[in-house]
Amino acid sequence: MLLIVLLSFCLVAVVFVFHHHILIWLGLFAPKLKLQPQTQVLVIVFALYIAHIVEICLYAIVYFFAVEQFDLGEFNGAPVNDLMSYIYYSGVIYTSLGLGDIYPSGHIRFLTAMETLNGFLLITWSASFTFLAMGRLWSWSDSCDSVEKKRKKEE
Repeated sequence: MLLIVLLSFCLVAVVFVFHHHILIWLGLFAPKLKLQPQTQVLVIVFALYIAHIVEICLYAIVYFFAVEQFDLGEFNGAPVNDLMSYIYYSGVIYTSLGLGDIYPSGHIRFLTAMETLNGFLLITWSASFTFLAMGRLWSWSDSCDSVEKKRKKEE
């Protein structure tokens, strides 16, 4: 049991630090792009999407080793017998989707709970970052003015 607790907290720390570095990099890199502000926001969203996929894969790798190498539990329900199944399970847990076609037993239940909390925090962190980036990059008043001018021309 101590092993799964250590694995879980180490993985949470690694994923938080990874995500933090991605956000710092995006905060420094995105404004330097010679792109339209709306396109910069798309770059940010795409990069965050890729970061979440990497984080899901990191959890999947730990699930694989926890089950296959350390015998810290098993999966019931739908078969989990290849890497894609581990990635699928990790994605379902990370996003808090919780379909229930695969469910853990044994000590890996603790890792599952930690991934759900971690994924929820990281997804909301990304959403907050994107919201702030949109507020900084998009000039809403200019957008509203151009829509208003277009509407008046049509009248």
